[in-house]
Amino acid sequence: MQNDVLNVGDIAITSLSDGRVVFDPRITFPETPLEHWEQYYDIFPEYFSKPYFLLNLGVFVMRSAGKTLVADTGFGPHGQMLGADTPADLMNDFERKGIGTDEVDTVFLTHLHGDHVGWNTRPEDLSEPTFENARYRVHRADWEHFTSKEVLADFRGDAVKRSAIPLDEAGVLDLMEGETELAPGITAIHTPGHTPGHMSLLISSGRERALMIGDVLGSPMHATDTELTYWPDTDKEQGIKTRHHLLDMAEREEMIVLGSHLSPPGWGMMVRWQGKRYWKGL
Repeated sequence: MQNDVLNVGDIAITSLSDGRVVFDPRITFPETPLEHWEQYYDIFPEYFSKPYFLLNLGVFVMRSAGKTLVADTGFGPHGQMLGADTPADLMNDFERKGIGTDEVDTVFLTHLHGDHVGWNTRPEDLSEPTFENARYRVHRADWEHFTSKEVLADFRGDAVKRSAIPLDEAGVLDLMEGETELAPGITAIHTPGHTPGHMSLLISSGRERALMIGDVLGSPMHATDTELTYWPDTDKEQGIKTRHHLLDMAEREEMIVLGSHLSPPGWGMMVRWQGKRYWKGL
């Protein structure tokens, strides 16, 4: 396994990133004091610019049986995220990894928050999809939620207007409901809580399995602190239930867990240490 390539049976997964963002964790965990995170400094040193989080804006390219899928598209060149400037480095990373936008068949969107849809369209012309030969896939419940009058009227609507609605207008957006196979061995499943239509990916080839969980985990520490109130979750109680369900499954079935905001390259296993569960990067 190369540092930025993971093989799950015959499925090859390449890790990319739109860059990293430093922000105060009290923004996303408002009920948790800053001192709480000190216990993780030595466990996840790559995830802190003390005392703040160093958040990865992770993206994955998956190749299976001649199909190429992109999971999420980062924040893009759209100003600040959580009060911090964003690198908007994803297109540079595509070039560094030798992957052309024209190779992509499917763009899978775990959900429609701004840091997962930012490169859906070309910044110089928001009416043009970045991945010119791809169908874009998202859950119907997320589309209905994020295109509601309420959401479009506040700050959440900015990303929807520039990075989601143009896809529908261009005729390249497909809405999903329930379990959907996107490529051989890559299946989207509904994992609500973070947003109404949040989806994850079950990845299976041969005897190997992995689970791409999007924002079910907001950081690697979230695998241990699953009960903490996570402000971005639309339904916080459901978010906790979904976290427990997916992590229990991953641990029980010894699945690799990939996440958008986990330590680069973004994949690891569930391990137990001193009676607690941790995500351990591979």
